Amino acid sequence: MQAVGSDDPSHVGPFRMVALLGQGGMGRVLLGVAVDGRLVAVKRVHADLADDPGFRARFRREVDASRRVSGAYTAPVVDADPDAPAPWLASLFLPGPTLSEALEAVGALPEETVRRLAAGLARALADVHRAGLVHRDLKPSNVLLTEDGVRVIDFGIARAAEAATRITHTGALIGSPAFMAPEQIAGGEPGPAADVFALGATLAVACSGKPPFDGDSVPSVLHAVVHEEPDLSAVPPGLRGLIGACLAKDPALRPTPQAVSTFLGAVPGAARPWPEAVHARIAAQRAEVDRLVRTAPAAASPSLPLRAPGPAPRRRRRPVAAAVAAGVLVVAGAVSAATGWAADLYYLVVPEPVPTPGDVPLSEVPDRYTGALPTCEQVSAQVKVPAGFALRPTMGSPMRVTPYNGTRSTQCTWITRSGDRINATWDQHDSAGGRTGTERAKEDYEEFYRRGVTLRDSSLGFAEEALWEKPRDQYCVLRGRDGNLVLFLVVQGPVYPVGRCEAVTTDVGRQAMAAVKSR
Repeated sequence: MQAVGSDDPSHVGPFRMVALLGQGGMGRVLLGVAVDGRLVAVKRVHADLADDPGFRARFRREVDASRRVSGAYTAPVVDADPDAPAPWLASLFLPGPTLSEALEAVGALPEETVRRLAAGLARALADVHRAGLVHRDLKPSNVLLTEDGVRVIDFGIARAAEAATRITHTGALIGSPAFMAPEQIAGGEPGPAADVFALGATLAVACSGKPPFDGDSVPSVLHAVVHEEPDLSAVPPGLRGLIGACLAKDPALRPTPQAVSTFLGAVPGAARPWPEAVHARIAAQRAEVDRLVRTAPAAASPSLPLRAPGPAPRRRRRPVAAAVAAGVLVVAGAVSAATGWAADLYYLVVPEPVPTPGDVPLSEVPDRYTGALPTCEQVSAQVKVPAGFALRPTMGSPMRVTPYNGTRSTQCTWITRSGDRINATWDQHDSAGGRTGTERAKEDYEEFYRRGVTLRDSSLGFAEEALWEKPRDQYCVLRGRDGNLVLFLVVQGPVYPVGRCEAVTTDVGRQAMAAVKSR
């Protein structure tokens, strides 16, 4: 932990930056102070990565996932702006080392501590899965040991109802090899059981200081996870059966998080749940944070002028409700010019209406699309893209199915030699969990609406409703919903800037929707 550098901003959103907590290839984590004095950890993405629409979409999903599971076992989200030039996410700062840092400092943990750790992580995963999410990257560096218990952090590759791509556009494997489930490595879509596998691997590391699958290279580790038995020789006998079950090759044989909790039983309460060396690190970190906050230079908070400058007239204090109403009126006048915290404040008090086409409640609309989605090769035979585009071969099956949450997805990409790109994703939501597929599709669709940024369009003809977005006026993004099917399209490149990408996006969207309707 160190003071912020000259290259770091003095403010991110409404937060004043005071220290650097960590950094990596995707960005930096900064310690910030809110106007009310709360400390926040701000994850700020490198601006160059924000130019990648796929990465920005993943970051939006991280924001959404983090908000959906904020609770006793995660770091609560305070604010976020996934549409900023350098996207950021602020969560409540919780002093404490990660599990990997604690293991480096104190070595393997005693069995009683691992049981407490397992109980907290099982509860955390139960909350994640109850929210309809899969974390997909549980590992010691994403587990925080705080003075009141365990917290799961970093939902960077968590996915909600729609299925996810295993491989990024650069071909990089998403996930941490030693903690990835066999089905994830083999190309399948990771479900909740994959998180349980990662739980088992994390607990094995906590018991022994080393992962249960080892190797001298990433390929050898991946091979061991898929084909070899875990090394649990250093795991206490009382936990060996549980951890071994979590590491079963067959996802169906792994226990659920609730079953893990049942196996562990009631964990005794403790004012200091971790070894003393861990609590010493928590105290030291808290003291260092206090020092950095005290010595950081004061800076004027960024402000948005909501009224003409000048001295405010003296008046009697009004009741709180009247003051809030007056504040809403002031902010409402600025909503058309502001899409950040001012608009958020306004719509927090005055909810924005969400239009829904049709006269039938979504809960009564039957699934319009029930068949199998086409593969990319089948789509390519029906969708005529502009000359010069070629279908990019997919690694593994282009069809990805997520039976856990009842969503099927296909993603296809066409590219040109000059760097132009068309990305198309079909998400077919089936009725599940007492909700119709159309209800679930609408929820997925609305997650991508951004006030003042996204334009609603109900005139396309091939979809009931659509959202247009033109990030930084450089390329076109279209998201259309037709019943329980959601189509996501991105058209970008030097030949198709804003002004030219709209027609191509509309034409490809029409054909892409027709390709599914015809099946």
